[in-house]
Amino acid sequence: MASEDNILQTNALAVREYIHSQPQDALLNNPWAVYQALDLYSRTARLMNFKQAKLNIAQDALTTMETAPKVILEFGTYIGCSAIAWAAILRDLHGPFAEGLHVYTFEVSETVAEVARDLIRVAGVEDIVHVIVGPASESLKQLVEEGKVKVKGVDMAFFDHWEKFYLSDLQLCEDLGLFHEGSRVIADNTDIPGAPDYLEYLRAGGRGGEGSVRYETESFQSEPVSERRKPNMVEVSTVVAAP
Repeated sequence: MASEDNILQTNALAVREYIHSQPQDALLNNPWAVYQALDLYSRTARLMNFKQAKLNIAQDALTTMETAPKVILEFGTYIGCSAIAWAAILRDLHGPFAEGLHVYTFEVSETVAEVARDLIRVAGVEDIVHVIVGPASESLKQLVEEGKVKVKGVDMAFFDHWEKFYLSDLQLCEDLGLFHEGSRVIADNTDIPGAPDYLEYLRAGGRGGEGSVRYETESFQSEPVSERRKPNMVEVSTVVAAP
């Protein structure tokens, strides 16, 4: 695990160096330009990232919500690429001066979190995106205790961290009462490496029983399947009941 962490940190630092080597006039305070630069770099450097084809699926899910989203939880920050995109989507939906727009994103590495914060500052969305260091479950509980995240106050939760925690973190959101009817839940990499317990849970509609959160869910293929298998699926779920 230590060596993997070192690789992730080294790659994150390389991303920051790349972004700061690009013409800054095109990037400063332009979240979509920063996202596109990160997406391009991730393709050439084979860096894990929430790439454009997958973002298109998620963006459609957000922009078609009956009430435009304002508050997003993201489990897995890494370099902040998807968090920057969420902030750009929220601004596009509500306008550049809208209040109450928040993306709370969780990262376990302080080194990687600092890279993400730097890129978020370049994009000019540090007023929207809040990078929180530590285990996601504990960080989320603290946000609720502090009143920053409110009951029925989460419009979308995005899972892109360790797949083995997808289900437990989803259920934590339920237990804290964070979802409302219409909330979206989006998960990456549900095919490779895969999150079978998470998918089984959503396809069953949730826990079941009176007073439980209920879901409808759909799997989307982001790109044509090739001989060289790579993560391709995005799971988009909608809360249809939130007692």
